[in-house]
Amino acid sequence: MNKMITKGVAASEDDRIGRYRFVFLMDPYSTLNLGTDTSLLLMEELIARGHQVFWLEVDDLYLSHQQARGRLQRVESVSPFLRSLPEDCELDEYDALLVRIDPPVDSQYMHVTQILDQLDDSVMQFNDVAALRNFNEKLLPLRWPELTPPSVVTKNESVLASFLAKHGDIVIKPLGDCSGRGIHRLRLSSIDGQTEGSASTTTSSVVNINLKSQYIMAQKFLHNVSEGDKRVYLVDGEVVGYVNRIPRKGSFLANIHQGAQCKATMLTKKEKDAIELIAPFIKDNGLFFVGVDFIDGYVTEINFTSPSAIRQINEVMGEAVHRVLVDKMLDKMSNKILNTMPDTLLNSSTPAMRCCGC
Repeated sequence: MNKMITKGVAASEDDRIGRYRFVFLMDPYSTLNLGTDTSLLLMEELIARGHQVFWLEVDDLYLSHQQARGRLQRVESVSPFLRSLPEDCELDEYDALLVRIDPPVDSQYMHVTQILDQLDDSVMQFNDVAALRNFNEKLLPLRWPELTPPSVVTKNESVLASFLAKHGDIVIKPLGDCSGRGIHRLRLSSIDGQTEGSASTTTSSVVNINLKSQYIMAQKFLHNVSEGDKRVYLVDGEVVGYVNRIPRKGSFLANIHQGAQCKATMLTKKEKDAIELIAPFIKDNGLFFVGVDFIDGYVTEINFTSPSAIRQINEVMGEAVHRVLVDKMLDKMSNKILNTMPDTLLNSSTPAMRCCGC
């Protein structure tokens, strides 16, 4: 249930002493998949620990000259879901921002990151908005080509046709979407009148893709996807949990949103080695929350726009991984404060209390 309460965003000074104020940039509550959403778990845990959580949607985010502002609602409770009335606020007054909006990564998404570029450095970002703009979840794995299946990124019909002719069975993905949307499997035998080894100039029409309007990624189809697609969740470069997603009968899509079944799993040496190779890069580039996907030992995607599956990881591992996520966020923020604190305060015998907010 989504209810409004009349209490405003502003909190008393006593309420803010020693606590952080987190802004979650969210999709509308009515659009969330409550069975898979990770953001609400994080909100609930933060509130339980005495921190303040504020809800912001894209339609309520704006730039006033150089100042990022938004109409914020304080989240009083997650279950039942209760929010305050909206109040116009300067985002620099808050301690942390979590960008949790789902793809598509389109022009609006890019404009959101550009508005958030104006945030003061004092606002901790999870994930860094520049990284959200600079990297692509499908393309990023290609920085480590030895870890990925054969791939091509193109908007050219003949290039796609040649790739299909070479591999015979491929998967086509839009670059800017998620949750299995827009993914197609394409085989030579599925093209009318085509024989193995021949090229076609009509491959994209088979799956109704307009290559003139967008780049797509094509990858060799990995038949062992029937054994599952592993989601490995990393926080600040460290593995905190994992789950194997098995496609439903008759489907090759291993996304939870597409009906995949979640099972407990273990990581292979190949997968651990891949994580060890990837982790320093994602940590150095401000990608704090990341979901790395493996099919048959290959890295197929590195998810960072709004990675989910924490509820499913909790279930199959018997853990409360969302608490680890919150622990690591709070540690990151405490370390930042210590690193910016004057030496006179660090050497003082009296502990420094941080006042969150204006």
